[in-house]
Order: sequence, then C-alpha cells, then structure tokens
Amino acid sequence: MGPYYRGTSQGMGAFFDMLYEHPILMLLFVGGAVGTAIYFWRKKSTKEQSGL
Repeated sequence: MGPYYRGTSQGMGAFFDMLYEHPILMLLFVGGAVGTAIYFWRKKSTKEQSGL
C-alpha cells in the first residue's frame, strides 16, 4: 500500500488498487478523458466559428 491510501475513503483506495493491478485500465481512463476533452474543445470552437 502506497502513501495515496492515506486520507482516502475505502472506495477510493479500492479504485487506486484496481488501477495498480490493471494498468491497462489507467490507459483507458486517460484516453477517455483526453477524448472527452477534445470532443468538447472541438464543439466549442465550432460554435465560435459559426458565430462569425
């Protein structure tokens, strides 16, 4: 158990433990976050261009 377990709820600790045991989930999580950010960024920039 690493220092990230201090001050976290048991559910959050289980989440970190799952990521530690299955690093592919971390890659999927990061990829999903990046994909979502790009989606909203492109949606916002498309709105700005249509207002010109």
